[in-house]
Amino acid sequence: LELGADDYVTKPYSARELVARIRAVLRRQNESDDVGVPTLEVGPVRMDPDRHVVTVGGTVTAMPLKEFDLLELLLRNAGRVLTRGQLIDRVWGADYVGDTKTLDVHVKRLRAKLEPDPAQPKHLVTVRGLGYKFEA
Repeated sequence: LELGADDYVTKPYSARELVARIRAVLRRQNESDDVGVPTLEVGPVRMDPDRHVVTVGGTVTAMPLKEFDLLELLLRNAGRVLTRGQLIDRVWGADYVGDTKTLDVHVKRLRAKLEPDPAQPKHLVTVRGLGYKFEA
């Protein structure tokens, strides 16, 4: 137990006791899972993934699911360049066969919600020839 075990069973043991001990460990594990995902905060953007809430400069901003997922991925990887392929695979799925312009449209919509001047973005930045990154 001192080395990290949660419980132990001595031989001989009954199947009923083993099942009861397994259920107890799983119950404790599920209770600790309720902690939730931490809030993400990069620059003026604050995201609470559990509550599906995004605030920009203190103002709550409505966001459809794919925009939310895209922004969450960018915030979790703030400062890192994510390629167009990585973004499409992780937000739309590896089996997505639609037009890659979908990503551009979603980025444009995100910029309209996040940037003071969407024409000259400071946070959701294009890295020419590679993809996008989110900067504080």
